[in-house]
Order: sequence, then C-alpha cells, then structure tokens
Amino acid sequence: MTEKELGRALLTLDMAPSPAASDPRQLTRQILERDRRRIRLLAGLATLFWILTAAGIVCLCPFYVLIVAPRLRAYEAGRAQLANDWNDWAMVGDWAAYWILACIISLLLAAICTVLLILLSRRATLRQINANLVEISEQLKQMRQLPPIEPEVPTGTA
Repeated sequence: MTEKELGRALLTLDMAPSPAASDPRQLTRQILERDRRRIRLLAGLATLFWILTAAGIVCLCPFYVLIVAPRLRAYEAGRAQLANDWNDWAMVGDWAAYWILACIISLLLAAICTVLLILLSRRATLRQINANLVEISEQLKQMRQLPPIEPEVPTGTA
C-alpha cells in the first residue's frame, strides 16, 4: 500500500463504512509499523554513513604519516630525488583525491539520511499522537453511550 492509498483510506474511513473496508485499528497499526521500519532503516543508514565518513578521515592520517611524510623527509635529507618520483606522486595524489571524494560523498549521504530521519520521525510521532487521539475519542464516545449510573441513596432510619 502506497502513501497516497493510505492517506485516502484514512480520509474515507469515517465517511461510508463499506463491508470491504479494513479495520481502522489494523490500518493504523500497518501505518505505524511501516513508519517504524523506515525509521530503523534510516537510522542504520545514517549511522553507517557517519561511521564511514569518520573512518575515511581518520584513515587519511596514517596515509600521510606512512606514505607522504617519509618521502618529504627523504627529499629534505637528500636521500631521494624529486625528478625520479613524479609517477609515484601522481599515484599518491590520485589515491588521496579519490579517498577524499569518497569521504565527501559519504558525508553528503550521512547528512541526507539524518535530515530524512528527523523529518520521518517527526511525521511518525504525529501519526502516533493522532492514532492515540482517535482511540481516546472512541473511548469517550463509548462512555457517552453507556446509561448513567445513578448514585445509591442511603436508605435507613437514623
């Protein structure tokens, strides 16, 4: 059932009860369960992308310490010549650029998942509140239909 179908079903719920119409409580449970699944999925994806972003940035530090810094020190000490290492520097630059690009993409996906998580959790909370209000309203209607209980008047002689 799509979002539009669920919305239409909720809007027409009170208008004309048909024999084929599903139970409103069952429909509400389906909607709330679908919201829970979506929120769990988005929370997992957001967490995954934030962890990937942090791990990618942290991995750039050993990359610099193990690959770039020793070569720079070798040039400074005169143990290596820059003219011989152009291909190596181009390869290191490509790796670093791809790694940074992957971190940026992961950061963008993490931000998008976080914003969607906030929006969907807000919508799910409003749906839960509405479902609880409908249930309370039904209980109040049922209480109004019950015959009033007359208080017992004590009879007796004093």
